Amino acid sequence: MLFYMISTGIWHFADSLPVVAPHNRITLGEGHTPLIASSSIGAELGLSQLYFKLESLNPTGSYKDRISAMALSLAKQSGKTACIGTTSGNAGASIAAYAAKAGIPYHVYVQENIIPAKLEQVLVHQAHVYKVKGLGFDPAIGTKVFEQVRDKAIRNNWEAVITAFAYAPLAMEAVQTIAWEIADQLGVPDAVFVPVGGGGLFSGIYKGFHRICEQNKASKLPRMGACQSAGCSNLVRGWQQGLGQPAAGASTSMISGIQVSNPPDADIVFEALDSSQGVGSIVADEETWKWQRELARREGIYCEPAGAISLAGLVQAVETGRINRTDKIVCIVSGAGYKDLEQQRLMVQEAAATIPLYDADQL
Repeated sequence: MLFYMISTGIWHFADSLPVVAPHNRITLGEGHTPLIASSSIGAELGLSQLYFKLESLNPTGSYKDRISAMALSLAKQSGKTACIGTTSGNAGASIAAYAAKAGIPYHVYVQENIIPAKLEQVLVHQAHVYKVKGLGFDPAIGTKVFEQVRDKAIRNNWEAVITAFAYAPLAMEAVQTIAWEIADQLGVPDAVFVPVGGGGLFSGIYKGFHRICEQNKASKLPRMGACQSAGCSNLVRGWQQGLGQPAAGASTSMISGIQVSNPPDADIVFEALDSSQGVGSIVADEETWKWQRELARREGIYCEPAGAISLAGLVQAVETGRINRTDKIVCIVSGAGYKDLEQQRLMVQEAAATIPLYDADQL
């Protein structure tokens, strides 16, 4: 019988993460995801060194598993009796699975219009789910819910798991392992393009590379590319306009997973963009869906729309001359295709409707 060794995955970097005793470490085999070279799209764009980091291949289909592994390990170590959080889908699916593994109840507040496939992935692990009107779209509601979750966790001795450094800084340290794995697999790249909603993934990857530089293992940071939907681009607009805070506005984006109109990690995102001479891309949802289709058709990468916005943002940066075509570039593919089955159906409905039917002797 084969077992997943406790020293692998994110725990390969245990010495650089918050201290968790080995017997308290919860794992489903997260981390050490593939980094693959582009076989088609890079050549079309004139990029000789384009790579995809497949966070979609984590156990529950997204990078959130790294956070969940750390969060539930910390919860177990500190004797928490339950965990609580919010989600647009991926965090909930991930935390629900890891909470089940840890034997800890999970209470989660979700968007009213959460994608069915993501909701079902939460429910299958018997999480306690509550829908909240306006969550994910109205900034004031989002902030209020975040604060109430944190307060309820404190009152009840529960672990609060909101996947943002502003609310769960120790658990979020695990996101740095993405950067450390890339450095091990490829060396420090020239640029990394990242899907951005609340900013936690972007911030964690930046912090990981910043730490590599602090340890004198690299001479400079990669340029950080923040990729947001045009319908929820508060962070990139705020940075481009020099506001020092997210631009105002409710979310109208159709891209699940990055609909965060009250991004809690704005300060780290702005620091990362400034210190890395970063790039901000604001992408129409239609462009994201286009590159989701192209990743499947030409690279064999099955991802949800949010996982494709990093490539869509890179394409925009290339076409506007903000990226050197000889650079070594990594796009983070944050989530798997099965997260959004409705969009998948739209992608294939024409082909599915025209599949011919033959008798066996007609083949």
